[in-house]
Amino acid sequence: MTGIDAELCMEEFVAKIEVEDQEKLELEYGVEIEAEAVVDACRIIKQYPDVFQFNCRGTLDDTERAILQMKVVELLEEACLRLRHKFDYSREGEDELEVGEYRLHRALVELNEIEKEREPSTQKWRDRVAKEREELNDMWNKLEIKWLELQASRQRYDIRAREALLLERMREGLVYYLNEERSKENFSGLLQWLDEHVTELLYTTRKDFKHELTVSSHAIALAASLLIDAPPSQLLSESPVLQNHELIRRVIGQEHVLLAVSAALSRQRPPRRPIGSFIFMCGSGCGRTEIAKLLATLVFGKKDMLTEFDLEKYTGPNSLSRLLGVLCSSHIEPGKKGELCVKKRHLGVILFDNVDKAPAPIIELLTQIIGFGYLVDGNGNSVDFTNTMIIMTTNIGCDQLWPWNCKCADEVQKFPVKEGLFDDAWERNHNFCYLSLLRETKNHFGPQFLEYVDDVIGFRSLSSQQLKAVARLQLRDLAVYMTQKGLIIYSSEAALDIIVRRSAWPGDRIKGGEKIRMWLEQNLVPVLFEMISKNEISDLSIMYIEASVESDQLSFRMEKTGRLLEERDVNQLASLKELRLMYQKEKERAKRIYMLRKFQNKLMASANAGFDHVTNVVQDLVNIIQDLITIPGSIVRSFLDNPKKVAMAALNEDEVRQNKRAKKGTKG
Repeated sequence: MTGIDAELCMEEFVAKIEVEDQEKLELEYGVEIEAEAVVDACRIIKQYPDVFQFNCRGTLDDTERAILQMKVVELLEEACLRLRHKFDYSREGEDELEVGEYRLHRALVELNEIEKEREPSTQKWRDRVAKEREELNDMWNKLEIKWLELQASRQRYDIRAREALLLERMREGLVYYLNEERSKENFSGLLQWLDEHVTELLYTTRKDFKHELTVSSHAIALAASLLIDAPPSQLLSESPVLQNHELIRRVIGQEHVLLAVSAALSRQRPPRRPIGSFIFMCGSGCGRTEIAKLLATLVFGKKDMLTEFDLEKYTGPNSLSRLLGVLCSSHIEPGKKGELCVKKRHLGVILFDNVDKAPAPIIELLTQIIGFGYLVDGNGNSVDFTNTMIIMTTNIGCDQLWPWNCKCADEVQKFPVKEGLFDDAWERNHNFCYLSLLRETKNHFGPQFLEYVDDVIGFRSLSSQQLKAVARLQLRDLAVYMTQKGLIIYSSEAALDIIVRRSAWPGDRIKGGEKIRMWLEQNLVPVLFEMISKNEISDLSIMYIEASVESDQLSFRMEKTGRLLEERDVNQLASLKELRLMYQKEKERAKRIYMLRKFQNKLMASANAGFDHVTNVVQDLVNIIQDLITIPGSIVRSFLDNPKKVAMAALNEDEVRQNKRAKKGTKG
């Protein structure tokens, strides 16, 4: 079969699935399935036949087509189920709006305070926050355009009036069945009548939440990734997105690391290798763990897809046994799996800290993993690492060759530098340090180990201003983790100087961002706990951290943010709160409408059950409909009295609103 014939065959197959099964799944789960999702589901199953238990060679016969169709429908249904469950039971959409509102509030406060200080050193942070505010404004503007216009539209009011009429008819019909008619003939007619009404309600609901209730290719990849143990990006043949992502802004001073990792991931690689393998040359506190968590989120979808091994703890005689589960070891139970071989197939980022401290046998083990993508454990089983990203860290020579104020600017001229390779002053001034570190790393590990590593990346030592930015980020984290009341913590530039200076003791093994975090936990967290216990922290409040010039001590005070913002900003935040509440009400209503479908299916399944069981299900349906009818809100008030009257009132309100806008335009 030629490539063109195979493509035509695939189109016919997908069309058949769409006609026969797609509509059924959409009605069953109240979702919309994209055509590309069906194509990708078919492709993934054919690409991983062993996982989905589907084996075929060449042209598909009728039996194999039927089996493939069944497997595709099963994968589509799993994606529908996950999407529906996420919509019904997860607060993700609501949390995103709430977090977005809080982040915009925080950006407005920070910009307002930075303007008051007028410190030149805060310019970069001001630019960062200004960009955040601009992006958040764009997000909220899009939401307002969608929801406010949707609520005010003439068509929307007509649809709501019809929906209210449908709900009232459904309630009356079910109550009539309970009280008057209970024959089998009427029951079958009731089921058909219910199906028509619920389907119409689900259709409008699906349109309102199309973004959240659409089964896309990504949703298919997410459902399949759990079975295949592969990241969704790999199933869709996409490169992981390591740029223009909100989380990337948490990386301070090490942006070049993400660029190097992204370049390595985009290169062609042998099939039996990990997704990527890297050595990070860095000391403590430079952000290596933060970047490892970031890569786990960007490549594998979750930050907890990170497994850490500190190889400094694996230097004893039984270290290899602990990792592999060697049978002959007297300290390992016979048949017990090693710490690195718990899973037959690994998925995620595996971080090997302090790889330079590892003995030779463990280095050989790592060579096997990064070079061939698997290892054999102590029980003779093969363990797969092809769907992992391996990160190894070393601080060889960092204390000597990577000081905070190195003097290599003169030495750098002795080494040739390719034009455009080092694009900023830091790289030019510290090129000698990097080359020296690279030489130390090669001498320690040898060429055989480094041959399989995708890249050896040197981390930068953080400047004082970069450490202040790290401190600001960690203050943000503390405000979110410690309270659920929208607290904002703002530290003045002088206070940040004290925090950074006190957290960086010379000769301390722990430095940088990690030390700042520990210092804040020891000195700021107790203050927050005391304020919480005294109920001094209320909704939408700001904590100021200021420095006393005389005593060189920090002081704390609380303020209400409403007093600190301009009226325009206060009004914007108030409108966003209303928008968020509107979204919550609409989503709650959509979930209840889907409950109607579930109870309708339950009623169909109980067709042959006893009358008491059928009566209970019908009563549940009546209760859900009653809840929908009585949901508060300006949209549904008095619909049941006269739907046409309400629809006309909506038209009148729309005309009044347009007249007001016209008058404002005339005055302007």
